[in-house]
Amino acid sequence: MKEKITIEEKIKKIRQGRDLSFLDLCSIDDLQKSDLELIFSLTREFKKQAKTKFSFLKNHTIFNAFFENSTRTRSSFELAGKKLSADVINIAGSSASIKKGETLLDTAETLDAYQSDVIVVRTAYSGVPYFLSKHVKAAIINAGDGLHEHPSQGILDAFTMTEHHKSLKNKIILIVGDILHSRVAGSLLRIIPLLGGKIRIASSETFIPRHLKKTFKCDIFYDLEKAIENVDVIYNIRVQRERGSNGFIPTIREFSKSFSISPARFAKANKNAMLMDAGPIMRDVGIHSALVPHQRSFILRQVQNGLAIRQTLLWLLIDRHDKRKKSFEII
Repeated sequence: MKEKITIEEKIKKIRQGRDLSFLDLCSIDDLQKSDLELIFSLTREFKKQAKTKFSFLKNHTIFNAFFENSTRTRSSFELAGKKLSADVINIAGSSASIKKGETLLDTAETLDAYQSDVIVVRTAYSGVPYFLSKHVKAAIINAGDGLHEHPSQGILDAFTMTEHHKSLKNKIILIVGDILHSRVAGSLLRIIPLLGGKIRIASSETFIPRHLKKTFKCDIFYDLEKAIENVDVIYNIRVQRERGSNGFIPTIREFSKSFSISPARFAKANKNAMLMDAGPIMRDVGIHSALVPHQRSFILRQVQNGLAIRQTLLWLLIDRHDKRKKSFEII
């Protein structure tokens, strides 16, 4: 008679000796397709065990250094760490050391001196996670840097898309809204082609970065009515008012008339199309209120998947660093 294996043993078996190809998650550019296959396979299992507390990260320490406000990202990283039995410490944007003039590097080195295993960083300045990764021993996870990227959000969004569509190969993903100021868009533009998807962008000319089409493989539309036809995913990017986007459009009201996703516009997409938004949701500006609870709205599913994705990332990154430390000790 075969012995029953524990849930933790089952998850370890799914991993089958596979590992990440990177030590820090600063950009989607750090990932290979094999990394996503590993992350997605483990995330599916963590999601099934949403109520379970694991011992994978017992005696490990995670610092959430959020120098910008956050609800979904910060709470999901905190909960993910706690569900893995890690010690989780939150550093707020109002941190006394920053107010007193300490640099982000000095703050990160201070947290690193506590023998931290991961520092999750959110900052208004692009490139900070890369910079910090060169100066601390802990793994760095970019939870949003300036106008650059938000890689864990991009990963959870891609996972959500593949849950519904199975594969993104030749699927058309429409990103609507403030592309210029969005770090979520920065990650989506990188991860969707990696999985074989095709990208359409719909927005006002002032919200589309110069050279976007040249840098990324995407088709650009200034007319949402045309852009939305036959798409498989509609991803709304809110107007990023906290990053000065108001100066790029006449008014929010005028922008919403042309680029908000209404029920009539949503009906022009494929019958199996998904509606997504990283939040916070701007009801009746980016998405009509009637669509938020729609059966093909995956907005809350994104939130649920964010927890499982971040559990996976924290476990794999810390485990990779632990193995690296042991290899250096042997040498």
